[in-house]
Amino acid sequence: MTRSLLALVLVASAACAGGATRSSPAPSTTATATATPVSQIDVTDMMGAFPAATFFVVGPGGVAALALLNHATKYTIATELGDTQVATWPEAGRLYVLDGTDAGARLRSFDVASGAEQALRLIPNTKPAPTGIGHGTLAVDRSTGAVFALLREGPLATLEEFDGATLHSVRRVLGDLRCGDRIVAAAGRVAMACLGEGGLVVSDKTTSVKFGAKTALVGITMAPNGALFGAAADGQIVRLAPGASGLESIDALRERGSRVVPDGIVAQADCCLVVALLDRVANTQVRIVTGGFTLVLFPESTPPSGGVLFQPPFLYYTVGAQARHVDVQQGFGEAMTSFTGPVFPGAVADR
Repeated sequence: MTRSLLALVLVASAACAGGATRSSPAPSTTATATATPVSQIDVTDMMGAFPAATFFVVGPGGVAALALLNHATKYTIATELGDTQVATWPEAGRLYVLDGTDAGARLRSFDVASGAEQALRLIPNTKPAPTGIGHGTLAVDRSTGAVFALLREGPLATLEEFDGATLHSVRRVLGDLRCGDRIVAAAGRVAMACLGEGGLVVSDKTTSVKFGAKTALVGITMAPNGALFGAAADGQIVRLAPGASGLESIDALRERGSRVVPDGIVAQADCCLVVALLDRVANTQVRIVTGGFTLVLFPESTPPSGGVLFQPPFLYYTVGAQARHVDVQQGFGEAMTSFTGPVFPGAVADR
């Protein structure tokens, strides 16, 4: 098992706040399984030292489910058109895949363990909002099971909410949007970012409130308690605590002179974040900084492609055609598998 010294990770104290008309997509149907099972390799090279987890990787062949313990591909879900987006609801054992078809955007749910399809919904005359990576415009509020999708309708975008079990349409959260790059959800609310403008909109069941960062953002994340965080390329972090009326700036990282990896900020818990940074290091390294920060540094020559994802104790990412992970507690990392072409991180689940 190859190991390389990994990343500087960033832990920040957390703290973090608004609904509209109902959309009318096509009716939901339950479909047969479309995942292609792969013969298993009966090897657990981690010797049971870690709990099971699955890393979902998006590539030209669809969505591949990689097992943490033996790095085997458990199954592959075929996708069709457009920008494929992936999200999970680990508590319910559900995987969500959003892609495009000739009829419109297609949202499906699958059983994480087997890849069996559970529900399907077509949203006519729409397509997934593009991100260039395997995640970012599909999000799940793990506290409620609500699924949110950012969709394109011609030149404009809409933010739609769906029931996590049935995929029935619940409401249109925001409509007629001229921009929208990323969404995150937790604790009964969903946030959307226009990264290049530093614009943020936070919605709950009754209100939507706009905020503006002083600089462009390269990524956002939301802690389980609803605290919203955004990261600028120069390391500035903005935070919107639950119930707060304005953004707070955290400038501790700007002094390092490191660049934040695009989509390189993820919440570990209410108390902490993981932020991936690019720096002049020979190997990816992990260090915990006292005072509330854990930083993850990647070599500038081999940056993550598509941001990072976190499922304790590993940070998951891709570099080119390779899927990788790093243990943020012990500092070792390894390649899980290599593909025939470029891949991007989609989501992770704890089984």
